[in-house]
Amino acid sequence: MSINLLKRKPRDKPAAYSRPAKQQRKNAEDTPRTSARSPECSTSRQNLTLSDWMTVYSFVDTHFDMPQVEVVRHFKSLKSGALIFNQSTLSRKIRERSKMEARLNDNPSALSSKRPRVVTRPDVERALILWIRHMESKRETVTGPMLREKRKKFEDEFDVPEKERLPGEAWVQSFCKAYKIREYRRHGEAGSVDPEAVAAERERCRRILAKFAPRDRWNFDETSFFP
Repeated sequence: MSINLLKRKPRDKPAAYSRPAKQQRKNAEDTPRTSARSPECSTSRQNLTLSDWMTVYSFVDTHFDMPQVEVVRHFKSLKSGALIFNQSTLSRKIRERSKMEARLNDNPSALSSKRPRVVTRPDVERALILWIRHMESKRETVTGPMLREKRKKFEDEFDVPEKERLPGEAWVQSFCKAYKIREYRRHGEAGSVDPEAVAAERERCRRILAKFAPRDRWNFDETSFFP
């Protein structure tokens, strides 16, 4: 009796995971947003981001003798990404330049925003940011409930009137977005790990493994029994 064996078709080996892609996404997140679009699909006015207007201001400074109409036409025809606005908007934004630059000085993260963020109590917000930076320096995790409780404490210390206080949690999302604050939850063993120590140990292991060929490297599980 003969047995016919089915043979599988050979398949290409899958490509290795590329780490740089994650770094590229991270860099893209740090890049300020823009309202630029293709000149072909740009027909109406846009609400530009603060980063876009800083680009316009820089161009105006280097072309101070160019009429505003020509400035509008220049940005409308950019092949790298058109910025659409009219002459009256440009004139108004030039008059408001000091306010726009003040927004940038107060909060560099505002480059991606299109409208100024309303802050009822700058003193409370400044104290909250300093507290967050202090917590980050100690490698402590800041959560939403912690932010709400700390803001309430600062409002009490600064004698903020009840009508100027921000109760609830509606303000937390916009606050974290403005200052690029993320909440990282750590559980179990991960909560007690020192990232610098982990990076140093990885580098030490890399130097040791570099002395051996890949075929002579063995990776065991936590029991040290099964490679």
